[in-house]
Amino acid sequence: MQVVFTNVLILFMLLFLGYLIGIKKIVAHSSINDLTNLVVDVSMPCTIALSMVRPFDARLLGDAIKVMVAILIFQLVLSGLAYYATKILKVNPSKSGSWIFALVFSNNAFVGYPLMYALYGNDGLFLMAMGNVVQNVLIFSLGIKLITLNYNLKDHIRLRHIIFTKQNIAVVVGMFIFFLQIPIPEPVLTLVTYVANLTVPLSMMVVGMSLSRYDVRNMFTDKEAYRLTIIRMVLLPLVMVVIFKVLGINANQNLPLAILFFTAALPAPAFTTIMAERYNTSIEFSSKCVFLTTVLSILTVPILAGLL
Repeated sequence: MQVVFTNVLILFMLLFLGYLIGIKKIVAHSSINDLTNLVVDVSMPCTIALSMVRPFDARLLGDAIKVMVAILIFQLVLSGLAYYATKILKVNPSKSGSWIFALVFSNNAFVGYPLMYALYGNDGLFLMAMGNVVQNVLIFSLGIKLITLNYNLKDHIRLRHIIFTKQNIAVVVGMFIFFLQIPIPEPVLTLVTYVANLTVPLSMMVVGMSLSRYDVRNMFTDKEAYRLTIIRMVLLPLVMVVIFKVLGINANQNLPLAILFFTAALPAPAFTTIMAERYNTSIEFSSKCVFLTTVLSILTVPILAGLL
């Protein structure tokens, strides 16, 4: 428990360091997108592919299938529950789509990948990457319907946006290596390892730098964002912890359940704002949800992870 808490805390200290770097303009705000692209398009795919350069393991493959099925069921069920919650809580219809989106989907990439790698090594990263394939499919299908809810907008679901992400391509390449046991030349493996080592520190610092771009005073002015944040970051993961305890489950000894827990415990993804901007829906509210859940996660994720 203490090891999990310490490792999570270190990662979020990196996030805070990134925030200070952004506030002090050590890295210009105009350069943050370039660093984001470096992580998303270069170092993260290398990290994912590298995690699959390993002897074939039928157990790990079985765990990957469990994770994908579990996340699919979890996010679909949560979408339905969240929809009815917006009715019960009388969420403003113009915000309800982003409210559901932020509650259902998680920042599995920027925060989840480095976190799982730090806590559970290559196995954790491998399983989170497989689970994120499912989330990507849902974001660009169900997510479009959610983010445009009550806006009477129509948009075609583009298959290439679902399939041809750099992370998914890395998963496919890695799976070929994993299944066929393709030998990788030592110089290539060393090069990929060097690049992959950037992912954990740089991704967390980039999240912090991204937060530094927000007007903090304006982020705390929406009670709807507060309600979403408390449900998303406290109640939802706490319910999972209670269920695990009642059933006598040690999630740290069961990787698929650990991945499912962190999917529930991690903050709302930047895609909440990105999708709102693309469809010109509740952009400001989405930004507040991403900001508040990410800031609160600095406290809730280490504490709740320590309770597993």
